Amino acid sequence: MAEEQNLKEDSKKNVGQMGAKVVPRGSKEISNILGERRSSYNVDGLDRVVVDEIVDQKQVGIPLIDKIVIILVVFFTLLVFINFSFTSNDAKEDADIDKTLFITKIIELVILILFVLEISIRCITVGFIAYFSDLWSVFDALIIFASIVLIILDLNLEGDAFTTISKVLRGIFRFLRLFLVFRKFNQVKKINNAGARYVVRSPVEKVIEIMRDLADQFEDPDIIKQLNWGITHISNNTVYEPIIEGRRSEALGWLNQPQQHQQISQDLKRSMSSDIQFFDESHLPEQLKQDFEQNILNLDYDYFSLFEKYDLSILTHLMCYYFQKEQLFSSLRISPESFKKCVDRLASSYHKENLYHNVIHAFDVTHTVYFFIQKCNFKEIGKLSKIDYSILLLSAAAHDVDHPGLNNIFLSNTRHELAMTYNDKSPLEQHHASTLFRFIRETDLLTNFTLSDFKYFREKSINMILSTDNAMHGKDYNKLKARLASNDFDPGAKDKGICFDTLLHAADISNPFKPMKNYEKWTFRVLGEFWLQGDKEKELGLPITMLCDRRTTNVAKSQIGFIDFMVLPYYNTLAQILPQLTEYIDQITENKKAWAEKIEHYQTLLNTQ
Repeated sequence: MAEEQNLKEDSKKNVGQMGAKVVPRGSKEISNILGERRSSYNVDGLDRVVVDEIVDQKQVGIPLIDKIVIILVVFFTLLVFINFSFTSNDAKEDADIDKTLFITKIIELVILILFVLEISIRCITVGFIAYFSDLWSVFDALIIFASIVLIILDLNLEGDAFTTISKVLRGIFRFLRLFLVFRKFNQVKKINNAGARYVVRSPVEKVIEIMRDLADQFEDPDIIKQLNWGITHISNNTVYEPIIEGRRSEALGWLNQPQQHQQISQDLKRSMSSDIQFFDESHLPEQLKQDFEQNILNLDYDYFSLFEKYDLSILTHLMCYYFQKEQLFSSLRISPESFKKCVDRLASSYHKENLYHNVIHAFDVTHTVYFFIQKCNFKEIGKLSKIDYSILLLSAAAHDVDHPGLNNIFLSNTRHELAMTYNDKSPLEQHHASTLFRFIRETDLLTNFTLSDFKYFREKSINMILSTDNAMHGKDYNKLKARLASNDFDPGAKDKGICFDTLLHAADISNPFKPMKNYEKWTFRVLGEFWLQGDKEKELGLPITMLCDRRTTNVAKSQIGFIDFMVLPYYNTLAQILPQLTEYIDQITENKKAWAEKIEHYQTLLNTQ
């Protein structure tokens, strides 16, 4: 609970927004990539999340449309000085001056029409009501239309008095327009750069950095060897594992530790009779199979429409497609019938009434994991075996099975049965993992696995599902960075497990990674589910969990905080494992900019409740 409180306190700050930079694994540059810092480390706890201030900030670019508008407004304002340089008498006395003033008025009218076009584009982009929910936008539009009316009248009416009044009013309007544009630009720029000052680090990274710097100061190979030994154990998270000397096998027995090279006796292996044939046939609907083949690696895949057509069976169809495509049925000797039964039970155990934690979310997360495997080449980087494929895909499909639509905090505060069963230690995630393996056992899904294969599958799968508890995000993230900073990071061998955990957690928080069309749908689904929990908390007199109060949660701000604090730093770190991921990370920043433009709209909605 203390760590949870620390995370809440730290979440009030913004996390660093860094451009993804791929560096060699094990390079010292990984630990130094964040630039010069003024440290604020707290040594009370090894895994506590720490936020450091970054001195070197990365500037966020200005969108093209905003650049064009700023240039036009500046030019528009300069016309004031041209108009005020000449009087009506000057125009009467000099035909060239009169012609110049006429041309400036025409240019002014053209620019005003371009401003109307700009407003139209923004209305189409964010919606008419959303755009004009901001009173400053209304004021801006009125200035433009009033200026158009004045200049049209000025071009058609004669009279020095009206021309002078029109010129003065249009001059005032120009400066107001300049003020409004720069006000809006500075606001968006401030939001875009929110998070550029901070980055999450952990004390263990600082310890490794100090030990590396210390090793550089010595020439004695024995001292350097000892320091490297310490760095290896810190980065491997094996500091507290026992070092056994003497009668090793007996000591391991007493400590219940597995012995190295332990052999699984043949009589413990499951039957693998050679006369049983397994085929990679899943009999998918032909139209759906073609749909999968065309779209399965697209991040903008419209799977919401698939759910409307196929309902809960869509998850089974997706999993059968993956297992058939990767030839997992025959390679792992898995019965397609048992597989369908198992996944059908998973799908039917997702609560259809949940706005967010339902079978569509399971489909989305599984789809994203497969995207990492194929499109980002984790299949090669992680040296995936057939059993690895089955672990990644089944764990993703089951990661939120039987989710009640309430979070762990609510379960603990209400003394829910799951919280009591699992002693408040990730009760939801423990239940998801337990449910998966109950269905695996009851459907005889892995009956042809050897004991060693089954243990490997079970260990990796449970760890993956437990890693989706967001309360563990800070601690697991710091462990990942510590491993990346080590000299022996190997995603295809010793670090395969932590990579599995990272991929599933990244997929679980991947909404900002998707095109805005899908991301926005998920945003309202997850917040809708949160708000229903908040209503229950309010009714029961419980503290309302963060983001669960519909009366105070600004939708746009909530997503910008989610991106700054969790998603963008995590994906930048993941890109050190999957370099090809950098091609897609810009989508997260683009989505953040889109939400930044909607902050005032959602604040207006809150204020009018």
